[in-house]
Parts: sequence; structure tokens; C-alpha cells
Amino acid sequence: MTSVIWLAAAWVMALLRGSHGARVAALLAACVAGTTFPDLDFNLLLTHRSAVTHSVLVPLLLLAWTRARAIAPGLTMGMGFHLAADCFPNAMRGYATVKLPLFGSIGADASYLWLGANALVAFAAGLALLDRSLPRGWRVAALAGYAAIGTSYLFVTDGGWPALAIFAAAGWLAVRRRKAARTA
Repeated sequence: MTSVIWLAAAWVMALLRGSHGARVAALLAACVAGTTFPDLDFNLLLTHRSAVTHSVLVPLLLLAWTRARAIAPGLTMGMGFHLAADCFPNAMRGYATVKLPLFGSIGADASYLWLGANALVAFAAGLALLDRSLPRGWRVAALAGYAAIGTSYLFVTDGGWPALAIFAAAGWLAVRRRKAARTA
């Protein structure tokens, strides 16, 4: 339920339409909300790991609502961190599998695919949306904040360590590729 409080705070900050720094703060509050937002299925009439909350559906719906577009990049990134961690349960069965409303579990293999694909789409969408919402320097500040929030979240959550290792490897590869491109 804390995700709702963080999301409300982000939305209020976004409505104030202050400086770029205030917009970054709103995005970071939305990112914090996104790390726990998928587990709102506990509080709703949905089963755990509902396909409704464990997907990019909610952030995409936010894009249709003009007043909420300002926080969509942060919420999407935070949800991406959550979904990435959910890709690494102790065992993908029963409670850990993704469930479709009215149909039940989609099975272990499909759950891995669902969570991984939605995590990737969340990160890609979050980055694309961020690219449109702030000037370059402020985007870097938001990305640094996202990295700190994601690292903090993945460090303490179940399944977070493998996801964190994958992010670290991807970051290392990106830096090496960039250095190789400069020397070529």
C-alpha cells in the first residue's frame, strides 16, 4: 500500500509543474512506487502475480491520462526493477507463476517469458519516455536516481541479486563497447 502513497506524492509533485529538479523528484518518487506497485494485487481482488499488475499495462494506461504522463517514466522504471526481480523466484510454481484473471496460472515457462518480456518493455519504455520529458543534464540526474533506487531495491528483495548481477554485466558491457567505439 505504500506504493499508492509514493505514487500520490509523485503525482502531486508533477501537478505542481515546478522546476526540472521538481520533475526529477516526481519521477524518482514514482520509481520508488513502481518497485512495489505490482504487489498491489494483494490488496485488490486479484491473485498474487496477476498479469494485470505484473505487466506494463498500468503505465501504458497512465499515458492515456494527460495529467499522469509526467510520472509514467518513473513508475515504468520502478516496475521494471520489480518484474526483473520476479524473474528469479526460488521456484517458478504455484504462488510464483503469473496468473491471468479468470483463467489462472500460465505455467512456469510462460511466467518467465511474461515477466522477462514485461521487464524489458518497462525499461525500454521508461527510457524512451524519459528522453522526451527532460533536458539532457536532468535526464542524467534521473537515471542516476533510478540506478540508486533500483540497486537499493534489488539488493534487499528476493530475486534481486541475480537481476542486479545482470544489470551490472550489461552496464559493464555497455561501457566496454563505448570505449571500443572511441578507440576505433
